[in-house]
Amino acid sequence: MSEEKKITLNGNEYRLSDLTAGQISLIQQINRCSSKIHELELDLGQAKMAYDGFIFTLEKTLVHTVPEPETNLKKSA
Repeated sequence: MSEEKKITLNGNEYRLSDLTAGQISLIQQINRCSSKIHELELDLGQAKMAYDGFIFTLEKTLVHTVPEPETNLKKSA
């Protein structure tokens, strides 16, 4: 015999079979939002890592760039 599916909200346990279609829909929305939040957190971590990498690469190129020396040669008239 399979165990009946339940959810726990604020310390209270509810059987899915006792919920209305609207309540089940809300649970589905909550689950989708939870998944989306997790996905966005992963995307944010990747974006931050890429951003830091670009900054690091730019800093390396700027440190190793040797500026052209200025010449103040005047032409003889």
